[in-house]
Amino acid sequence: MGWWGKRVVIFNAMREHGTQSIRSVADRTGLAKSSVHRHLQAMDRRDRSPASSWWEPPAGHAWLIRLRVATLCACGLKRGVGAATRSELLGRLRLERQVGGSPSALRHVMHPVERLRLATAAAWEKAGMAPGARRPVIGAVEETFLPRMLRVCMDLATG
Repeated sequence: MGWWGKRVVIFNAMREHGTQSIRSVADRTGLAKSSVHRHLQAMDRRDRSPASSWWEPPAGHAWLIRLRVATLCACGLKRGVGAATRSELLGRLRLERQVGGSPSALRHVMHPVERLRLATAAAWEKAGMAPGARRPVIGAVEETFLPRMLRVCMDLATG
């Protein structure tokens, strides 16, 4: 059982049976006392916000992962916001301990997310176009250009 699996088992045992000794949690879960002790210490360190009980269950953990990836994509990949600023955002939300919000951790995750994003975009583009087909020209109006009537063109194939 991995780290996340142990965390869920311990959390569920604590939720179902209330406050217990480390030995009784270890007996109920079948985990070593030292492992239970480390996980409970980590839970205490993460439990600094009133909303932290929402993040321990699997649904909360999945939401945190989605938030981290969305922050990386929207702020980092699209807007070019630095890792220190993204880390500060997570810190102000009191999520730096839950999602690995240090600048170095965010930089470490950024590269795989970027590769996956590019691979997904390439697969979608390949699946969406027949070989040799051209996309239609699409026109749009942006209200900020109306006073000067400036024409802006973008090649959809290359962006």
